[in-house]
Amino acid sequence: MKSFGHLLLIVTAIVLTVACAEPQQRIEHEGQLVEYTDSLLTAGVTDTLHFGRMRSGEIAVKSITLENCTSEPLVILRHETTCHCATITYTKQPLMPGNRSEIRFEFDSRGAYGWQMKLANFYIAGAEKPLRIFIEADIE
Repeated sequence: MKSFGHLLLIVTAIVLTVACAEPQQRIEHEGQLVEYTDSLLTAGVTDTLHFGRMRSGEIAVKSITLENCTSEPLVILRHETTCHCATITYTKQPLMPGNRSEIRFEFDSRGAYGWQMKLANFYIAGAEKPLRIFIEADIE
């Protein structure tokens, strides 16, 4: 009887390990365009990425296409976020006038529930105010 209980404990541990090791569902969303103009260098710009409804544990990916409508190259010097739930990737290369570049946001909803609003600030060389992107999701 003692060996059956030991075997049951081992099988349970294996099942829990496999269940917890399942990959998280990743959802890709359509991106949106932000046109960065000379006037926005002083006024700043704010936009919101709406991820919509998600289930806790899902990872959603959405991007913003940044178009340089200024007369000078744009360089993102750095960014800051209000949480560790958002992974942000973008090129460190200068964005030449008339060109576009993608800023990719990966939102990990593990452990989060309810309405979420996070902020990412992008500091651009020569700009007086950051590019502010709010990340919004409703997590079930």
